[in-house]
Amino acid sequence: MANYPWKWKGVLLTAPLKGDMDVVCELIEKKLAPAGVNLVIIQTRYRYEFKSHPECTGNEPMSEADVKQLLGVCRANNICLVPKMNLFAHQSGRLNGPRDGILHGYHEDEDIFPYTLDGLLKAYPEFNETPDIKTADYTFSLCLSNSDCARIVCDLMDEMLEVFEADALHIGCDEAFDIGLCPRCRGKDKVKLFADWVTMLHDHLAAKGAKTLMWGDRFINSETSGYNSAYDACTVGTEAAVKLIPKDIILCDWHYGKHEAYKSVDMFAEEGFKMFFSPWRIPENALAFYNYAKSHDKGHILGLLATTWCSSGELARAILYGEKPRWEKTQAVIDAWNEMLFQDP
Repeated sequence: MANYPWKWKGVLLTAPLKGDMDVVCELIEKKLAPAGVNLVIIQTRYRYEFKSHPECTGNEPMSEADVKQLLGVCRANNICLVPKMNLFAHQSGRLNGPRDGILHGYHEDEDIFPYTLDGLLKAYPEFNETPDIKTADYTFSLCLSNSDCARIVCDLMDEMLEVFEADALHIGCDEAFDIGLCPRCRGKDKVKLFADWVTMLHDHLAAKGAKTLMWGDRFINSETSGYNSAYDACTVGTEAAVKLIPKDIILCDWHYGKHEAYKSVDMFAEEGFKMFFSPWRIPENALAFYNYAKSHDKGHILGLLATTWCSSGELARAILYGEKPRWEKTQAVIDAWNEMLFQDP
């Protein structure tokens, strides 16, 4: 940490699968804490045994005891633990090989429906922005005009804050491609639709004394930013919403490719937002982003938030015991961490 210039050093881990909680806690205690990590964000999706809305519980859920175990090891090592949910897009998934912790199985009629709905849409399919589409992999989105959807989402956020004893929540909102399409939303201004939804989530959390974190990609113009991607930058016309949302939202700026300039870092500074920069795998790309953020920090960068998107248990066993990962990208994450997280670049 000698040359690390920021207050926060964070990682995003997927919620441990059944049987993996102990080894993930061991990873936090034996490797992450000694490396100076002081923020762990847990990607829960809907993988928690909800009491407020048990019908929304996702696949292989964590129990309250599981969360308290995570919280205990984090607090013992002065690490802030923050839950993360997907509260716009990423409402579905598809099996793409080894259990990687992101996606979650397949529909029982996979030949007809080659995806599975996540907890909220499985319980309330009427909240789907595109209910007639049967071929999306992980991109189904919530209807942002449905007041019942908003009510249930707020209940679930409240439960996450309570069980995690958290003062912040990451609301996701990345890679949203379907907006303004359903009968409720059709004809509405996409910028206002998105900004109003994000502001509603923020205001609800703020009333509970909690900060809002979210991904920043839907605020970045794909063409003018130079990212030229529909994923880590926007092609659906919601970029101007960045001017309408509360300025105390913390934006997590993720990019996985190598770029000469990461213009969103500068843009978010100009717009008045605090942010994390979030690389993934491929050491060369992650270090390029790291170095750009370091040289273009205008006092708005809170630190690194390294993403993983693999099974946190598999990641832990590979790092702690040298177990060969089943998913090839897990090893790439470890390679990037060895360059960026476990030593000063």
